[in-house]
Amino acid sequence: MFGLILGVAALVVVTSVLNGFEQALTTRILGMVPQVYVVSADGVDDWENYAQQIRSSDSNVAGVAPFINTRGMTLINGELHGTVINGIDYQQQAEVSILPEMMIEGSIDSLQPNQHNIVLGKTLVDERGLKLGDKISIMLVVPSSSAAGVQPKFYSFQLSGVFSVSKELDSWMSYINIEDATTILGTSHNVGGLRLSLHDIMDARGSAEKAKQVFDSAGTANTVITWNDTHQSLYDSIKTQKTMMFLLLFMIVVVAIFNVVSALVMLTTEKKSAIAILKTFGATKKTIVKIFMTQGIVIGAMGTVTGLIVGVGISLVVGSVSAWVNTTFNLGLFDNYFVSSLPSKIELLDLILIASVSMFSCILASVYPALKAANNHPVAALKHE
Repeated sequence: MFGLILGVAALVVVTSVLNGFEQALTTRILGMVPQVYVVSADGVDDWENYAQQIRSSDSNVAGVAPFINTRGMTLINGELHGTVINGIDYQQQAEVSILPEMMIEGSIDSLQPNQHNIVLGKTLVDERGLKLGDKISIMLVVPSSSAAGVQPKFYSFQLSGVFSVSKELDSWMSYINIEDATTILGTSHNVGGLRLSLHDIMDARGSAEKAKQVFDSAGTANTVITWNDTHQSLYDSIKTQKTMMFLLLFMIVVVAIFNVVSALVMLTTEKKSAIAILKTFGATKKTIVKIFMTQGIVIGAMGTVTGLIVGVGISLVVGSVSAWVNTTFNLGLFDNYFVSSLPSKIELLDLILIASVSMFSCILASVYPALKAANNHPVAALKHE
C-alpha cells in the first residue's frame, strides 16, 4: 500500500508540475511573443480597417494591434548587444501582450510618440547596471553607397521602463514607440504588420489563414507567421517530457502492484487451511475469489486515494516551497528558465487517469492470487492439520 501511495503521489506531482510549465509557456512566453502576426512588405495603411475585418471574420481573435520591428544592436557602456527592436502602440499593446503586466519599473505608457523612450528587459538592465533615465544608443545597419555597402547609424533613447518575463526574452527584446521605430527605419508606413492574440492558441493556424484571407482580398502582399512556427518545439518538448515522465514514474506503481500480487499469494499460502475449512462449510470458488479480489481492491483503493491526497497536497505547495528554497539558499535554480519557481497546475483529467490506471492495475493484480486461492483442494490443505 505504501509503495502504491508513493507511486501515485509521484505521478500526481510530476504531471502537475509539467502542466504548470505548459501553462507558464502559454501565459508568459506566448503572452509576450506574437501568437499570430501578419507582415506586409509594403507596410499596412489604414490598419484599423484590417483589424476590424479580422475581428469580424474570426471569433477566436481576442485582440489586434499594429507593430513594426527590426533587428539591431544596443550600445550600452561601450558594449554592443543584439536586440529585436519592437515598435508598438502603447495604447493597443495590452490587447495582444502581457507586457504591461510584466513591467517592474516604469510604465508602458512612457512609450509616447517622439519621446524616444525605450523599455528593456531586467536581465540586460541588471547586467549593464542601468537605471531609469539612462541613455541607450541603438545601432542599425543601413544600406550605403560606400565600398562596404552598409553603414551603421546610431539613435539615442532614454530608458523609461523595465520588464521581467524570462532570462532569454529579457536579454534580447526591446520596445519603443511605433512612430519612433518608423522614424529610425525611414519607412513611409507607420505599421509593418498586425499582431493577433487568440482565445484558443491551439487554433493559431486556423486564425492565421483567416487573417491572410483578409489581406489577400485587399490585394496586399503578406506573410503570416504563428507561434507554431517560432515556439512549437518548446511546446512539443514539454508534452514529450510529460508523457515520458508518466511512463517512467508508472514503473513505481508497477513495482507496488507486484508487491500486491506477492502479498496476496503469500496470504493464500498462509490461509490454506482456512480456505479449506470454508470450502468444507460449502463456500464456492466464486466466494473465495470474491474474498481475495476484495482484499486486492481495498489495498488498491486505499493506496490510490491516499496517494492522490498526498500528491495534490504536495502539488499545491511545491511552487512556494521551491521558491523559498531557491531564494533562501541563493541556488539560482530557475535563472535559465521562464519561471521563478516550480509551477503547478492540477488537472482533473490527469487525476482521473492516474486513479483509473492504478485501480485497474490493482484489480488485475488480484486476479491470479484469487484464482490460486479458489483452486486450493480442501483435502490437500487439511491432511496435515
